[in-house]
Amino acid sequence: MKYLLIAVTTYFFSFAAMASDAVEYRTNLTFSPESSALNAVTEMLIPKKYRNNGTVALFLNKDFSVESVEGQHIESFEVKQSKKVPIWNEVIIEFSPSTKANNKTVRIKYAGSIDNKAQHGNFITSNQVHLSIDSAWHPVFSDFSTPILGAVTLELGDEWEVFGPGNVTSSGKKYQVNSIEPTIDVSLYAEKKPTSIHSDGFTVVYDDSNAERAEFVSNAGHQCFKQMNQRFGKHKQLKAVQAIVLERSGPSFARGNYISLNSQTLGSKVHTHQYLCHEIAHNWTNLTSAMSHDYWMIESFAEYISAKEVARIYGEEEFENILKKWQARAKGEAFVWRRETDRRASHKVNYGLGPIALMKLQEKLGEADFSELLDWYMTSNVTKTEALITKVGTLAGADTESWFSDLLAGNNSE
Repeated sequence: MKYLLIAVTTYFFSFAAMASDAVEYRTNLTFSPESSALNAVTEMLIPKKYRNNGTVALFLNKDFSVESVEGQHIESFEVKQSKKVPIWNEVIIEFSPSTKANNKTVRIKYAGSIDNKAQHGNFITSNQVHLSIDSAWHPVFSDFSTPILGAVTLELGDEWEVFGPGNVTSSGKKYQVNSIEPTIDVSLYAEKKPTSIHSDGFTVVYDDSNAERAEFVSNAGHQCFKQMNQRFGKHKQLKAVQAIVLERSGPSFARGNYISLNSQTLGSKVHTHQYLCHEIAHNWTNLTSAMSHDYWMIESFAEYISAKEVARIYGEEEFENILKKWQARAKGEAFVWRRETDRRASHKVNYGLGPIALMKLQEKLGEADFSELLDWYMTSNVTKTEALITKVGTLAGADTESWFSDLLAGNNSE
C-alpha cells in the first residue's frame, strides 16, 4: 500500500554533533520481552548522493508494522515485500522532485516481534537481547552498501549491560550505542547481569554453555588485539574489543570492535583464532562498498594477515593447511580484479584467490618491501585497487607493477 503525505509537523533529533559522508541515524528503542517485541523510532539524515532518482529503499523485518514515515519533502511511502530478499520488506520513500535540499531527514516509526526461534539468531527475552541485520530489525539500505553512522538509545531495567560497535554510554536505565566508524547496519547485544572476562582491552561475554570456550576466545583474541595494535597502532590504536560468545543460531559476524560468535559453528581452536584475528584486522581498513570490485582488498588482506598470525603462533604447518583451503576455495575462479570489469568480488576471491595473490606478491617483493606495503595499506585510506597496483610499482618498479596487475587479472600463469 502506498501512503501519500500531505503535510508534516513533527520533532526531529539534532544531527549537528555529527559530520560524516555516511547516512546519519538516531534510533530510540524500547522492548516488550513478554512478546519478544520492540518499538522504535529511527531518524536518518540522508545526503542527496544516496537518493536514487528521488527515492530511498530500506529493508525492514516483514513482520514489523510501519506506523509512520515523516519528513519534509516526502511525497509518499510504500511498504512491500522485497524482491531482492523476499523474507524482508522494503520501505520505499519518494521525495518531492522540486526540492533542492542536499540532506533530507526521515523519521520512521515502527514496531514488531522478533521470532526468537528463527535461524537468524536474533532474540528478545527478559534477560537478553541480540539484534543484527539477520532479522532486519533496523532500517538499512537495500543496496547493502550505503554507509550509516549514528547512535541507538535503549531503555532497559537495572543491572543490564549493553555491547555494540563503537562505544556504549549509560545514564540511569538508558544506554546508548554510538558507532564510531561507518557500517551498513546496526547490531547490539544486551544482557542482565552478564558473565564476562576482561583482559587488557579485550572483553568476552558468554553464556553458561561457553565458560571453557570463553577462556580460549579471551586468550586468542587478546593475542590478536595486542599484536595488531603493536603492528598498526602507531597510526590508530584500537582501544577495546568485545566478543560475545553464545550458543545460538545464525552466523558469526563482526562490526568494527564488536564480534558476535555462534559457538556452535566456531570449529577448531586454530580456525577460531584466525577468525578473531581476521575480524580485528578490519578495524584498520576503511569501509568500501561490499558490492564493489575493489572490496576483495578488505577481505583478502585481513585473511592473509590472520593466516600469518596463525603461522606465528601455531607454526608453518597450520599456515599450509589454510593455504590448501584457499586453493580449494579458489578453484574455478579466473581472476581477482580487472580494471574493465566492475563486478562484486566473490567468496572464492575474497577468501581464496585474493589471499593467494597477496602471498605471491610477498614472494615477489621480498619480506621488507611487502611489510612496507602492508603497513601502508593498513594505515592509509586505500579503497581502490589501482592505488595498490601503483604502490607496488613505487616499491619495486614498472615491471613488477605490470606483473601484479596481470596476476590480479588472471593473465599471469604463476
